[in-house]
Amino acid sequence: MSAVGDAHQLSALHRDSSGWALLRSDNAPLTISLLGRHFGDGVRSLPAPELFDLLDADLEALRDDGYDLPRSGQGYCSDWVRAGFLLRRASAASREEFIEPTEGTFAAIAFVAGLTSPISTVTESRLTTLATQLANLARDTDPSVETRLARLQAERDEIDRQMAAVRSGDFPVVDGDRALERSHEILSLASEIPGDFARVRASFDELNRTLRARILDEDSDRSDTLGDVFRGVDLIGDSDAGRSFTAFYDTILDASRSAQIDDAIGAVLDRPFARRLSSAERRSLRALLSDMENAAAEVHDTMTSLSRSLRHFVQSRAYEEHRRLQQLIRTAQQHARGVAQVRRPYDVLDLELIRVGMSLESVAALKPHNPADDRVVDQVEIHEPGVADLAELRQLVRESEIDFHELTDNIVATLHTRGRASVGDVLADHEATQGLASVVGLLVLAVRHGHPTADFEAVQWTSTSGVRRRARIVRHVYDPTAEEFRR
Repeated sequence: MSAVGDAHQLSALHRDSSGWALLRSDNAPLTISLLGRHFGDGVRSLPAPELFDLLDADLEALRDDGYDLPRSGQGYCSDWVRAGFLLRRASAASREEFIEPTEGTFAAIAFVAGLTSPISTVTESRLTTLATQLANLARDTDPSVETRLARLQAERDEIDRQMAAVRSGDFPVVDGDRALERSHEILSLASEIPGDFARVRASFDELNRTLRARILDEDSDRSDTLGDVFRGVDLIGDSDAGRSFTAFYDTILDASRSAQIDDAIGAVLDRPFARRLSSAERRSLRALLSDMENAAAEVHDTMTSLSRSLRHFVQSRAYEEHRRLQQLIRTAQQHARGVAQVRRPYDVLDLELIRVGMSLESVAALKPHNPADDRVVDQVEIHEPGVADLAELRQLVRESEIDFHELTDNIVATLHTRGRASVGDVLADHEATQGLASVVGLLVLAVRHGHPTADFEAVQWTSTSGVRRRARIVRHVYDPTAEEFRR
């Protein structure tokens, strides 16, 4: 690309990028500090009330240090949403609104983090990663059978040599400094993951808007986009971004692959060099797999939701109403363009418009809110705590739960007396103090520590209201050798 093309491209990026806008804003240091503080270590979104409270506490500390920050956390969040630094998203699981940084904000935070802790040299681990990726790319794109077999043979010979060295005990072990360097390289790559997921989600949102606009702009019901949706084609899932993310999502959810990553993280954290990592670095490394799985699940839900919404938009024929409304708006704009040639906005027209909608009333008819209406003026009555009665507490517990301890004692007593006991035998020897609950508890213990027979038996008990009850149940015999009944 020529210098002119580069200049135009960067000028557009300078105008449209939220990350660039954040870096050149007046309060960029404070904004990046606050957002980077709460959207780090795998945190991609927060409930709006929780974020407001966190920011209010930070703003109070900054004001005490001399910073002029007159607005509240909620006010600054509203400004950042309007500026494109944050996004508001509704949650299907709760009524709370969630707030998350945009792709550009993640990029700005990562850029500033690179300035505060730059990589001063080309590390060995980075060169190793580069060489490995190049070798894999050369191998996987090679169409020649002979060269691929030769490369595989060389790899097998190298593996055999390494296995022989391990058997002899003569193999290198990465020392603390080099292992620490590789750990930092892994964490550096992991820090880019939130921005990657934000970029994927933004691409899905943009693709959804583009598809809807294409459906509205195409005139015929037999249009390609509309026809694909009617035929059940998942345009979002089948897009380049959708296929790429689906491949990643399937990989991260693969049980064997996840187990390998989890085992590798546990092994690394158990190594002696891991003690030299900071607590935040160890925490980030330990949560690496779960953070990727959670973030991938959120993006997958977004992709699925957008696909379903687009399909419903078409199959419910709601697009026809939107298309009709768009045509009416364009027709009105065309008429307005013609009228603008002969009329001015301030011209008085001899036209009476019929007003529809809500009626306008005087300000004096409005009733102002009086904060004193919510004030509590009644005297607060203080109740002194009393002394708990153990017997009363036990009675309350017995009214809400089955007394398995009492039932177990009754079973043990019947086994000692009869040598063999069923539910009916225990009820014959001991009263069902909790009524039907005692019968249910005896059956539960019989299922856990006994076995059913082919016979039936009649059981009787007195309910808590004093009514005599009868029932016919499968005969269950308790196992006298069960650990529960050994007393």
